[in-house]
Amino acid sequence: MTSEPSSTREPIFRPTYRLLGYCVVVGVLGGIAAVVFDACVHLAQHFLIEGIGHYAPPDTGIHAVVELPHGLSLWWIPLVTTLGGLLSGFIVYRWAPEAEGHGTDAALEAYHTRGGEVNGRTPVVKTVASALTIGSGGVAGREGPTAQIVVGLGGLLAKLVNLRGQERRILLLASMAAGLAAVFQAPLGMAIFAVEILYSGMVFESEALIYTVVSAVTGYAVRGLIEGGWTPIFAIPPGLSFSPLELVAYALLGVFAGLLGAALPTIFYWVRDQFHRIPIVPHVKPALGGLLVGLVGMAVPQVLGTGYGWVELAIWDRLPIVILLALLFVKGPAMALTIGSGGSGGVFAPTITIGAALGAVVGKLLFAAGHLFPGMMSARPETALAPFVLVGMAAVFAGAARTPISTLIMVAEMTGGYALIVPAMLANTVSFVIQRHLTSGLRYPTLYEHQVPAREDSPAHRGVFVRRALQMIEGEGESLESAQLTLPRLVSLLRFGEPIPVTDGAGSLVSIEVAPGSELADTPVSGSIGGISGVTAVAILRSEEMVIPRGPTRIEAGDQVVLIATPEAYATLRSMAEAAPPTE
Repeated sequence: MTSEPSSTREPIFRPTYRLLGYCVVVGVLGGIAAVVFDACVHLAQHFLIEGIGHYAPPDTGIHAVVELPHGLSLWWIPLVTTLGGLLSGFIVYRWAPEAEGHGTDAALEAYHTRGGEVNGRTPVVKTVASALTIGSGGVAGREGPTAQIVVGLGGLLAKLVNLRGQERRILLLASMAAGLAAVFQAPLGMAIFAVEILYSGMVFESEALIYTVVSAVTGYAVRGLIEGGWTPIFAIPPGLSFSPLELVAYALLGVFAGLLGAALPTIFYWVRDQFHRIPIVPHVKPALGGLLVGLVGMAVPQVLGTGYGWVELAIWDRLPIVILLALLFVKGPAMALTIGSGGSGGVFAPTITIGAALGAVVGKLLFAAGHLFPGMMSARPETALAPFVLVGMAAVFAGAARTPISTLIMVAEMTGGYALIVPAMLANTVSFVIQRHLTSGLRYPTLYEHQVPAREDSPAHRGVFVRRALQMIEGEGESLESAQLTLPRLVSLLRFGEPIPVTDGAGSLVSIEVAPGSELADTPVSGSIGGISGVTAVAILRSEEMVIPRGPTRIEAGDQVVLIATPEAYATLRSMAEAAPPTE
């Protein structure tokens, strides 16, 4: 079997203008979906937490004093959060169980393990369930549901135009970027986020970036055209700046952000696992989570909802230290109760609210000890705290989600605080390094359970890595010694050791290509390979995918089948895989 030299081998993915066109389509869908979902959330909030719960969480752009519920009105809060959880749980577990939890993680799972395929019912179910969860006061954000909604719409488009393999997965990322860019009005940050969030290491799905940029810009533009403007979500004081001496303070903020970013995933998934152990039907678990959140909300109503209004008040230094501490220490557990119980919502908004509170607290403490940081006192009093709030927002999420680059840009776009790029770069990096060190070896190192460390750890890419490994092992192209094999984690991918041959020298790891019209083409594994002595099927490489061969799995023409076989069995299989000679 021969092949081209390694320098001319086919790339992992070949870009197409057709796929760019589909990215524009999902961008349009993302912009429309974000507007529709926002309207659903506001409608649910009007009737639930405001209408029944008698509490209106502050919104961005409004800096007036918030009237908090008191007396008998407080008891309506747990009633409405429980009702929202009950309705959301019934809808999700009745029609689309994959819509529970935070939707971005579900999109990651679809990318890595399901070939980019999603349930066609997900968009509708996720829209209704998430609107009920957030609108009833649940501590969750809009970004996860929006991402999953648009990913679902993109999945329907992929089926309609018959996309497969890497093209389908690329469209999934583009769909996620479109929805997030529209809901957060941060096109560049969300385009990078979609290719960074897949991996917990400093790894990007670089070949997808051009597609996520196209879809994110389209989604951002469509939302702006519908709503008549592109104003950032948060209003910040003008003239924000920093001095070089302040970088020490921002590095310190990054340390605290890394510590908090390490604690949040542990808290979140510990609560989630406890709810999994409760011996009741999953339909009512979100109601139990809603009840607990409502009881917390009776004492600290500021933790309810997404928290964006409180973030803006913190930016303008209009929150007392008591409220900031409440947001800092209570918002995370309340988020875990809402989403970990099966409620539908995202983790981004609550996490950046926590980050904003951390930045404000650290800033206030540093100003109280101003003689230790004299360079910081040069800022005007009315704008002095805002930079710490904005950098804190970015640093905590950058650590907890392991997305230091995209978070840096998206927070700048959401606020217009581009002058703070340098301190945010420093704080994000410090937070990322500390969080990664502290969570090394933990079961849940980040807020996104289905992140994988690197590309070679993703089932979506294992077929490509295995194919390249086989080309090196079998000596195709340039001859390589085993010590020269630098393919990352080859052993973990194929689960065999050196040397090759394997099975004590009785067999070797080999591969065969199935030609059209051969004896193996369009046959089940059990009826063809299974009938030959001395052979074990390891994997089937099909396009960019790797299929685990089981008895009923059908072998298709063009497949590359990875096998452990004796020399006699290998010879038999090679003849069966070759095309039959033409008849005269």
